[in-house]
Amino acid sequence: MSDDEDKPPAPPVRLTSTRTEPVMAVDMRPLPKEPESEKKKHKGHKGGKRHKDSDKPNISYPTNFEHTIHVGFDACTGEFTVSVV
Repeated sequence: MSDDEDKPPAPPVRLTSTRTEPVMAVDMRPLPKEPESEKKKHKGHKGGKRHKDSDKPNISYPTNFEHTIHVGFDACTGEFTVSVV
């Protein structure tokens, strides 16, 4: 017995559709609103800077900074290099 005799016959190919209702390929939900333009977003912000930032603490820059160690990376070897300055 060969392998072809053990297989069931292939199902027939249907050439027509049995659906009676029309198929809607497009979703019919309404589209979302367009985002506001830049002019509309900033319309009420005329004038100077807002005072909202005054609640944040004022952090100063470092004083007497000294660069003592430099860490680099060698892409060819994949190693970090450390040098003392």
